[in-house]
Amino acid sequence: MTLYPRVRNVKEINLATRIMFIISIVIAITCIIVNLCTSTRYLWCLIVIAGIIYSWITVIYSVHSNVNIGSSVTLQFIIISLLTLCIDYIFDYRGWAINLAIPIIIIIGNVTMLILTIVSVNRYYKYAIYQLIIFLFSIVPITIYFLFDNIITMPIFTIISSIITFFTFIMSLTLCGKNILEELDRRLHI
Repeated sequence: MTLYPRVRNVKEINLATRIMFIISIVIAITCIIVNLCTSTRYLWCLIVIAGIIYSWITVIYSVHSNVNIGSSVTLQFIIISLLTLCIDYIFDYRGWAINLAIPIIIIIGNVTMLILTIVSVNRYYKYAIYQLIIFLFSIVPITIYFLFDNIITMPIFTIISSIITFFTFIMSLTLCGKNILEELDRRLHI
């Protein structure tokens, strides 16, 4: 039994990272070639490439063990929303991302942050900035619905996600409003 943590072999990690990076590039190039040779209607290879980029961002971000779970949830929230918009755009923008996928992502992101706030006794202020960022991104669809016509064609999911967004934000303010304001003041100098 040793008292010190096991040191990672940096050379092995770098070699494995390089191999995985090369495999990712080979997969992307193969998909581009297959897509261009078989189907010109949709560039589905862009979805694969976006998925590879998403995977690399997630892995790189997750490897850092000192990363706050709130920042991880916020990053996933933003990237998955962008990925669904990308997929929807590639397939001739049918609107399913803005009408269905993003409202579901908003609900999951807000509820996750509320749960993190509730279960982290005396440390809930750590999630204040991330809760605020998710709140600001979450009100974008309802703003789009009221300001622009015919972008959101099925508003029920957007309305439900907005109600849940406001509910979780109010719950967070109720549970730790004073500490959230202190954290905002400390980090943003408001």
